[in-house]
Amino acid sequence: MRHARSAMTGPGPEANSPLILSFRHLLTESVSAFLDEADMTCPQTADALSELLVTLSRYREEGALLFPTAFLGDDLGAMMELLGGHDPIPLGSGPRNRATIQRALKQCAPLGQGRWWALYLVRDSVGLTYGIFRTDPFPLAETPLERLRHAPDRGVRVVGVLQLADNIIELRGGGGLCRHVYLSGARIDLEPPSVVLDALASAVTEQVLPSSREHARGFFRRVLFEVMQSSHGTLVAVLPRERAGSALFVDGILLPRPMDVVAMLDRHHATQDGSAASAVRATAQLLRGMMATDGITVLRADGCILGYNVFVRHPETLTRQPGFFGGARRRTYEVLCAALGSELAAAFIRSQDGDVACRRV
Repeated sequence: MRHARSAMTGPGPEANSPLILSFRHLLTESVSAFLDEADMTCPQTADALSELLVTLSRYREEGALLFPTAFLGDDLGAMMELLGGHDPIPLGSGPRNRATIQRALKQCAPLGQGRWWALYLVRDSVGLTYGIFRTDPFPLAETPLERLRHAPDRGVRVVGVLQLADNIIELRGGGGLCRHVYLSGARIDLEPPSVVLDALASAVTEQVLPSSREHARGFFRRVLFEVMQSSHGTLVAVLPRERAGSALFVDGILLPRPMDVVAMLDRHHATQDGSAASAVRATAQLLRGMMATDGITVLRADGCILGYNVFVRHPETLTRQPGFFGGARRRTYEVLCAALGSELAAAFIRSQDGDVACRRV
């Protein structure tokens, strides 16, 4: 689905009266149908929720991109129970219209960065009340949206909204109800970012024991999603379990000993003590920092971290290939993809303009 606004001048006496063409009504109609399925039918809510989608698609404050998660429902207590939320703080109220949505975002979005706080909107008899609620930022804890994704039915009327990438929004309800909304020219020929990240998280844990694989996959998926929301481009190479390096790498920092993330996660699950939990948080932050550096972050299919700030040599013939486009990061990604099956198990790119891709053996 796309959203656009343009004007054209018609011939004859109406030449000075621009005809406004907008796809906003198509978006609102689709959102209204979604609310019907979620048992939350309301024309005013559909219009307000459409405003929320459009505004969150590339939300900025003071020039900085923000990525708040927002939830709309009818009962705050039931919403908190479903989403695992705590300590809701009411911040305002207003009618069910676009102005209230804009005011709620202005007041709440800067507080909802990272995984600490999220925005809530609750319908009452006269309009909307809004505020923020505390979430669990621990890397092994399900996010509120993940909990909504796993909700088996639509008994609790809650809708979640999250920006997956520039101009790409996930609109989510319980019982598997979901729409991916593409706005303002977002490319619809690419896989959704959530699918790409699932592929990378699966590749990094492909050779992890089944008893540990699920919580390891969740850890990597959550860390990777936070990295994807940064403005920095990212490259990842995933090696098979039997490798500690690759002939592709000509420069960079390889750890003297692979960092065994899965063993650390297993210790936390076995002990549940403060030291083990602190190690999980610190490792998540370390991986975010590695992926924010230039070059390639090197991971392994058994969940180990091998290195970062790694570089490869680019064949001179690469940029001469017909149809090739892109800068140094894209060229590096193509080199990594060419080594799949021989040196690597997977390659991932997040370009600086927000496009993501992952190829696996």
